[in-house]
Amino acid sequence: MNYFPDRFIVRFIPGVSRRRALEIIQQVGGLTLLDEIPVLNVYTVGVDPLLLNIKMTILSNFSGVEYTEYDGILATQLTPNDPLLPNQWGLLKINSTRGWNVTRGSTFVKIAILDTGVQTNHPDLVDKIVLNKNFSNSSTYEDLQGHGTHVAGIAAATTKNEIGVAGLAINPRIINVKVLDDTGSGAYSDVAQGVVYATDNGAKVINMSLGGTFFSTTLQDAIQYAKDNGVLVVAAAGNNNSDDLFYPAAYPHCLSVAALNRNDTKASFSNYGSSWVDVAAPGVDILSTLPTYENRTGQTNYGTLSGTSMASPFVAGLAALMLSLDPSVNNVQNAIETTTVPLNGTGSLYERGRINTYTALLKIKG
Repeated sequence: MNYFPDRFIVRFIPGVSRRRALEIIQQVGGLTLLDEIPVLNVYTVGVDPLLLNIKMTILSNFSGVEYTEYDGILATQLTPNDPLLPNQWGLLKINSTRGWNVTRGSTFVKIAILDTGVQTNHPDLVDKIVLNKNFSNSSTYEDLQGHGTHVAGIAAATTKNEIGVAGLAINPRIINVKVLDDTGSGAYSDVAQGVVYATDNGAKVINMSLGGTFFSTTLQDAIQYAKDNGVLVVAAAGNNNSDDLFYPAAYPHCLSVAALNRNDTKASFSNYGSSWVDVAAPGVDILSTLPTYENRTGQTNYGTLSGTSMASPFVAGLAALMLSLDPSVNNVQNAIETTTVPLNGTGSLYERGRINTYTALLKIKG
């Protein structure tokens, strides 16, 4: 694909005012104004990738519209060739392909995936995993459940390798820290151990697509330890459709992530509450890596899962790209939060809106 699937360009004939142009765009519906070039009477609009062609056709039939066209991707930078990329609506929604023209990240930045383990020889992950550790009661750090492999792929599957999916953090590496057993459950103390281990072994980002409603001072202290040592901790807000505090996401030093559907509205299951949920990211029907062998998800190789567990690694992957440009956790978290796309519910369901890879990277690059 040599054009952005979630945006296109429309040019109006000379004499059509800006006000009229915006009225027409609004009348079509489902379009978001992204940018404009007044001297050319050109506007760039965002659109659901599934509706790209039909919205272009509808708009082109309006009186006063000179043409609509795809917003092409310049070929001077990375062009992903992962065959499943067109189906990765979440990755495309957060403006990742454009963001990769700013940076692909550094191999020195490591994302710790604290989860059910990660399949270490998965074709789309084998080149990314640099360290494995098991704190669960399972006998192996391999992923027999499926959840951790899926989360890892969202954050950092190998990109531009002509197979499978693309991961957001192209160059950063993965530390596989298994803290949940093969049924997907685990102890707070095991998770706390995992946080400390990841911090001590060079992680710059920790992703925790896990949680519970029990408050643990030990886990909070472990996250404080990570923050004090320059690690950005990202956590899923939980899937109870509730504003009750959910940990570790609700701890002050966690970047808490809610889940969105394709329409940029809160996923039906996602927890919410602007007092403790920081940002939002795609989390419904997210395509990613799954173990190549039988696992509890019932899918193998690649498949879709839904949850705030899927939203969190998008933020972790973005953070890894940003930390490649600026090592300051505070600067990166601030840039993530202040470049989000405002949504209905911003300020009530979540403190900020949906993450935007491109604008966040531009801001941190300076």
